[in-house]
Amino acid sequence: MLKFAKTFTVNLQSIPKHNIQRMMASSKADADKVSKELHNQFTKYCKESDAKGLTSLYHPDAVLVKKGKWVAYGHDEILKKNQEIVKLSFSDFEVKEKPAVATSDGEFVHYGGAFEHKSDSSKNGWYAQIFKRGEDGKYLIYHDIFHM
Repeated sequence: MLKFAKTFTVNLQSIPKHNIQRMMASSKADADKVSKELHNQFTKYCKESDAKGLTSLYHPDAVLVKKGKWVAYGHDEILKKNQEIVKLSFSDFEVKEKPAVATSDGEFVHYGGAFEHKSDSSKNGWYAQIFKRGEDGKYLIYHDIFHM
């Protein structure tokens, strides 16, 4: 164990500090780019009441959860729930996003935030999503949970 710790320390020290910072910034920038693109598409489909378009953003094995109420698995079940979701008036909510975080290999991106209703605070809530990178490099929603 000491040998591993010593080796790890030596290897880490051999990496110039500016390279470590650049690697982290790039990963953060990539995560933010992925979350922003998916958020914009998500918002667009909701405003257009396009449940099929919205569902196309989900991975075939995705899970959509309304905390404490229901769970939908796969495109067919998610489409049924998205048909209800797109009926909400999204212009009544203000979204406050949290920074996105990517796994070290970039396969997953975690993203979330809160939404506040402009006139009815009882409708305030939060959401968290995990995006998974496919073999084609495109990210899709893999896990989506919200509470309101």
